[in-house]
Amino acid sequence: MFSKLLTKLIDQAIFPAILILTTRILSVILVSHYLDIRFSLDASGFAFANEADYVTVNSYSTFFMIAVLAVGLFYILLKSYVFHESHISPETTARVFSFKLPYFIQTSFDLYSQGTVWLSYSYLLTIVSGILSFYQFLFGWVFITSFVLSILSTVLLIFDIEHEIKIAKESNTQYELDENFDYLEKNEEPEKWISYIK
Repeated sequence: MFSKLLTKLIDQAIFPAILILTTRILSVILVSHYLDIRFSLDASGFAFANEADYVTVNSYSTFFMIAVLAVGLFYILLKSYVFHESHISPETTARVFSFKLPYFIQTSFDLYSQGTVWLSYSYLLTIVSGILSFYQFLFGWVFITSFVLSILSTVLLIFDIEHEIKIAKESNTQYELDENFDYLEKNEEPEKWISYIK
């Protein structure tokens, strides 16, 4: 089970890592071009003429990374709340299958492994942006945005996990009741029903 979970997490981590790295590179180039900030590229990475230019480009580039993480987390939360296999409504299920998109409906294992990976990247970015903001290499509002995104996404995911636990408990209770009533019906001893239920 642990190896399966680890393999799943590694698989889920590849796409967001490539997406975030690509966003970082493209956003540095686009922001620099838009703000007419000159930079050079060497073995150590992007180099800027002065610290102010670096802080500006770094801040907006990090913000774009946060925006990409926000879209990814929103997509996972949407699937978790609307397309979760355990509590998707019949109407939504019918619509999903009518549009030939059955892969939208996902299990708890898939959803929570994806959520864990994206949240991990979000918290990592929050920590890094917090350090950069502390040393004034990043605008403070960028760190605050990242922090709010991480906390809000975590709270919403926890709400769904609690809902999932509640559903699991209710289904287990219903299963136990069904088994007990099957037993009582087979034994046909009504006087035991009351004592058993008590």
